Amino acid sequence: MARSVALAEVIVGLHRLQFTMDMGFSNVILESDSRTVIKNIKAKGEDNSELRPITWDVHNMLKGFTSCHFEFVAREGNVATHAMASEGMKHSVDFF
Repeated sequence: MARSVALAEVIVGLHRLQFTMDMGFSNVILESDSRTVIKNIKAKGEDNSELRPITWDVHNMLKGFTSCHFEFVAREGNVATHAMASEGMKHSVDFF
């Protein structure tokens, strides 16, 4: 189970990237209402937060895309992602 909403949201982002890769997309825009998640994914230097293991996986996965952009959107524009992250906090396993 994720220890924070930010951790849950970055895990959701990783799953979204895997899904888009499995679907064969090569150009992706990933949106999140978490400034922390977007900042950590965009960061080029060392990240010592709890998100680091997942952002490391995200960065490795990005090598499989032609282009990938990360954008912050206000919560009102990203209700589905917030609901998924909040629901994911209630479970101890990943699920779709």
